Amino acid sequence: MTRTLTELSIREREHVISTVHREAEASGWSQLSNLRKSTLYSAWESQFNLTHATLKDGIMKGFDAAQGIPKKAEAEIQEEVATIFKMAGISTIEQAQMWTGKERADLLIGYTIKFPTHVIEIERADSWSEGLRQALWYQAAIFKAERRHVLPVLILFGNTTTERFDQVLSTCDHNHVTLSTHRLEIDGQLENNHSLGALINGQLLQN
Repeated sequence: MTRTLTELSIREREHVISTVHREAEASGWSQLSNLRKSTLYSAWESQFNLTHATLKDGIMKGFDAAQGIPKKAEAEIQEEVATIFKMAGISTIEQAQMWTGKERADLLIGYTIKFPTHVIEIERADSWSEGLRQALWYQAAIFKAERRHVLPVLILFGNTTTERFDQVLSTCDHNHVTLSTHRLEIDGQLENNHSLGALINGQLLQN
């Protein structure tokens, strides 16, 4: 059974974090393709018997901060998305803690706080595959903990190309994940057809 950071001793936790960060830095992490990053994640999951979410949220976000990769933009996007849902009268839980205790979903929305219907992962377009994987993992984690089905949603921001966006959309469709966008530019143009406004207002059903 895979573990989370809270299940490790202090010494083991420090060893795992330092090892992962050192290997990530040696690999030139920020320049790697999503496929190569996924390969490294899988290797670390196997080597340390950790969940993917623990590695991504509990370890690699710390690495990004140590490397000077700005988190402000992502934090601002998450705040904006949460505000949009709240203004639409949708119950919203930010940084919802999972049953494992360490990982946190970006957002849970639903009829009420006690009745969530969707789990949302907000991700930069250049790391969309990680966001997709997270959304599906959180969906499974919630079902395992509460025997409750929630629908996964991936919201992308940043910049991408038409070709890549079509690939992401096709992959999300295949995995039954709703794809939406917020401040996402495709080939330099703001994407509107799958925007958060379109999702909330039902316009996705018209396209």
